[in-house]
Amino acid sequence: MAFNFHFVLVLVIVYGTNYSLRFLEDYGIPIVATEILAGIIFGSLLGIISPGLPGYDFLVTLAAFGLLLIMFQAGIELDLGLIRRQPKRIGILGGLTFMIPFLAGAGLAVYLGFNLFAAYLVGIVISTTSLGLVHPLLVDFHLLEYEGGQLILSVTGLNDVLSIIALAYGIALTSPNPLIGAVAVTAALVLFFVVIPLFFLDKLSRIAPPRLAEDPVKTSILLTLTLALLTEWLGIHAILGGFFAGLLLDEITHDNGPDVETATRPIITLAASAFFFYVGMNFSISSLYSAGLGLIALVIIVGIGSKFVSALIGGFTMDIGRKTTLLLAATMPGRLSLSVAAAEIGRSRGLISSTLYDAFIILSTISVFITVATFQYFMRFSKSEAGEEIPTRETTQTE
Repeated sequence: MAFNFHFVLVLVIVYGTNYSLRFLEDYGIPIVATEILAGIIFGSLLGIISPGLPGYDFLVTLAAFGLLLIMFQAGIELDLGLIRRQPKRIGILGGLTFMIPFLAGAGLAVYLGFNLFAAYLVGIVISTTSLGLVHPLLVDFHLLEYEGGQLILSVTGLNDVLSIIALAYGIALTSPNPLIGAVAVTAALVLFFVVIPLFFLDKLSRIAPPRLAEDPVKTSILLTLTLALLTEWLGIHAILGGFFAGLLLDEITHDNGPDVETATRPIITLAASAFFFYVGMNFSISSLYSAGLGLIALVIIVGIGSKFVSALIGGFTMDIGRKTTLLLAATMPGRLSLSVAAAEIGRSRGLISSTLYDAFIILSTISVFITVATFQYFMRFSKSEAGEEIPTRETTQTE
C-alpha cells in the first residue's frame, strides 16, 4: 500500500498560522491564546481547514494525542509532595471549586425544565476546569517552581479528576447497562487510586528507571497510550490515563530516574499546538444565533460566575494568599474538551436540547479567553501578600 502525504498540507497550515501570530507574544498574549486564535481565524472563520480537506482526520487524531500529552505533562510536573503536605487545604479547595459550580449547573438545568440525568450532566459541564489549559498558562508565566503555582496546579488537577470521575459515572448510568458500567468505573478507580499506589509503586520504581534511561521518550509515550487505552476501555476517559501516566512516572523517577519531562517536551509542544488550533477551529459563529442570546448569557453567567466565586470562597477561607486566590479564581472558569464531552453525551442521548448544547460550546470557547485575560491581569497588577510565593511581573520577565 502506498503512503499518502495529505497531512502535510494540514500541518503546514496549522504550524504556519501559529507561527504567523507569534508576534502577539510581544504584547503579553500567551502561546495558548495565539494557537487557539489561529484556529478561530484560519479554521472557523476563513474555513481554510475543514472536514472536507484531505488530511483533516490526521489533524483530529493529532489534536487528541496532543491533549493526552498535555495531561501527561501536567501529571509529571504536579508536585505530589505539596498535596501530601497540605491534603486538607487542597482537598477543600478542589471540593469547593467542583461542588459549588456543579450544584449551580444542576440548578440551572432544573430551572430550564430538564430531568435528573440532564441536570447531572449540566452540573458536570459547569463544574469542569481544564488542566490542559491551566498547565500551559502556569508554564508560560514560570509559576510551577513556586508553591502558589503548584497549589493552583494541584487544585486544578483534583478538580479535573473529580469532573472526570463524575462524567464516567454519568456515562455509565446513562448506558444500556448502567449497573455493569458503574461497577467497571468503580473498579478502575480502585485500581488507580488504591491498588497501584499501595502494591506496585515500589516495584515499578526499581524496574522502570533503567528502561526509561535507554529510551525515555518511547517508554513515556507507550505508558501514556497504554494507560489511556485502559481508562478508556474501563469507561472513565482516556485523558485521565494520560494524567495518571505522568503522575506515575514522576513518582518512579523522582529520585534516581532520567529527566523525562525535558526529553518529551518537544513532542508535547508539537502535538499540543495542533490541539489548541483544533479547539479554536471548532468555535462556530452560527451557534451564536441558534442558541439565543438570552440562554447564552445565562449559561455564561452561571458557568463563569460559579467557578470564579467558588475559588474566591475557597481561597480566602483557606488563607492561601490574596494573589494566589485571584490567580486560582482566574484559572477555574477555563474549560476545554471535558465540558464539551459532557455536553455531547447529553445531546446525543436526548437529555439536553441542541440549543443548550450550542450555548455550552460557546461557554467553553469564551471561557478560554476570559481565563487567559483575567489570569494575565491578576498576574501583572495584583500585589502579593507578605510571604506569598508568587512572583511579580518583573520577576517572571527577568527569569
